[in-house]
Amino acid sequence: MNAIKKSMLAAGLVASLGLAGAAQASTFASAILDINNFRLLHSNGTAYSTADFSVLTGTNDAHATGSLNGVFANGAQSFGILSGTTPNVAHQCVGAPCPALAENNFAPFPFPPPVPGTFGYADQNLTGSSITIGATPAGAHAQTRADASLGSNGVASGNSDVGTSTTFNFTLGTADSMTISFDATPFSQAYVSLGSGPTANANARISWSINIRDLSTGGNTVFDFTPSELNGQSAVSRTDGLPGLTTYNAALASFALSSTSGLLNATDTYQITIQHNTLANALQQQVPEPATLAVFAAGLLGMSLVSRRRRQ
Repeated sequence: MNAIKKSMLAAGLVASLGLAGAAQASTFASAILDINNFRLLHSNGTAYSTADFSVLTGTNDAHATGSLNGVFANGAQSFGILSGTTPNVAHQCVGAPCPALAENNFAPFPFPPPVPGTFGYADQNLTGSSITIGATPAGAHAQTRADASLGSNGVASGNSDVGTSTTFNFTLGTADSMTISFDATPFSQAYVSLGSGPTANANARISWSINIRDLSTGGNTVFDFTPSELNGQSAVSRTDGLPGLTTYNAALASFALSSTSGLLNATDTYQITIQHNTLANALQQQVPEPATLAVFAAGLLGMSLVSRRRRQ
């Protein structure tokens, strides 16, 4: 009989501790995109400069947003493309630890488990220009990241982007094609721990595209480039149905990407739109804490009764 009672006591302890620990299930999502040496090139391979345009106006816009359980932190900046200043939105963070990383740190977190905290985080930075401006050679460097981490019940998200506004208009001095050339390092990751609740999920994705529209012909699209490496291939997710870790481009390989438009007329006005976005979301809704504690208390009560009967 003593052996049976001891077995019941041990089983109750294991079950209670296991259920209490379930409230610590975790989820994590991260998306990072680094675009470097982004240039607009002539058909002969040289970079466009301000001298090649008879009309050139435009704006670089950027924002970063982090959120946790409905609380948001966000920042935004906007500067003219010829102003000599580029957006560097301060990192945004809600939760703990905050800030989760140093400003302009675009390296991945150590791969989970464990997750790095409970927070929503985002950061952005843009330097340089896609064309030669004065003595400064062409070569823009755009970086964004979004992270969502949950070590406890909640909803976290992070998103950040950088791109030109819809006022990047130009007219060429001489008809020519335009080649878009750059190096891209994408990274995305999603993690859901074993034992997470029935609605737990994590997802991350990247999106990047550029198009040119001819405003002189009603805004027809004359060029579009949406590389799969920076779009569909980057989408990752995990759910409670299949917990674990999924990572895109874990080795941080760099992709050399380029594409060339058709001939652009010197008499037409064109508009370039560049879209660069990173997005991460995480949800963890394990057994609610009060219910978990009640189950844990019931387990302890059962063990107490077994112990009392044994003494009797």
